[in-house]
Amino acid sequence: MSYAQFGTIQADDYNALVGANPGGTANVLNTVWATGSSGAGYGQTAEANVAVGDTVTATKWANLITKTSNSAAHQSSSITSVTAPSAGNTITYNANVVTNLQTIYTNRRNAVSQSATSSNTATYASTWLNAITFTHTVSFANGDAARYFFNSGGQLAITCAHPVGTGINLLLNNLASNVGTVVLSSPITGAASIAGTSYNGVTKVGGGGSTPTISTNSGYYNWTTANANVFYQTASTGPVGYLSTNINIFVKTNGTQGSNGDTGSIVTIYTVWDEIPNGLTVSTGSATTVTIRPPETTYIANTWGTPTVGGTVTGT
Repeated sequence: MSYAQFGTIQADDYNALVGANPGGTANVLNTVWATGSSGAGYGQTAEANVAVGDTVTATKWANLITKTSNSAAHQSSSITSVTAPSAGNTITYNANVVTNLQTIYTNRRNAVSQSATSSNTATYASTWLNAITFTHTVSFANGDAARYFFNSGGQLAITCAHPVGTGINLLLNNLASNVGTVVLSSPITGAASIAGTSYNGVTKVGGGGSTPTISTNSGYYNWTTANANVFYQTASTGPVGYLSTNINIFVKTNGTQGSNGDTGSIVTIYTVWDEIPNGLTVSTGSATTVTIRPPETTYIANTWGTPTVGGTVTGT
């Protein structure tokens, strides 16, 4: 039997709406709300299944409805209100229970807002005339913590800066500004709406200058232990012959750590500033910042912990 009008509600009916945990079945509660699998799952406390032959209580139905509603609020999804049944009352069929579950699964990557950020800025304290590489490492407690972070709307943002000057220094000042903010999110296809903005896996926000090369579908679930070139932009103004000077961003992870479809618990971001051709002396102060943007915690609990970010820079 399945959940339907005029039918007798059985444990199997309820369990089909709640789903297993962990599990990746579409359009069920636990896939989105609990552990889930790969790009689904916020890591919240799973709703337990009902044993065959046991009563499906009003409390169990209320849990299903409340957790569906909280998921929708986290996503800023529009769903139809369903009144939770009270103990002792008959539980009646409501088709909106099913359609609401479909909605929160479809919109699982969206997030209404984010929490307070943390960041690390690495600054090159010497002059240089070839290339410099900024290395930032973002660490999570484990693979599932990384999954919950990105699945719930967490992001990593990269910005660059260089002091104003003349010649090659003006070129790099403009290039760093033109890069804008490069945002790394979860999608490997399509987009997620986070705090009212649409993001691909890699998205440039703001900036300007020459048209960058962006690997838009290289979100968290496409990262591996090999460096992926996710962003590349060349200079648009500056000394004649130096407009091939560029800022290049690469991302890799430490590889799969758990059994639920993560792609790593340590994310390494390399931001390479390359002067082409070499030879002009660049002043001190070139800087790259990586900012952690955690998910909101009004409608869901923090299951991703407190990721940390550190940064270094080397060059010639």
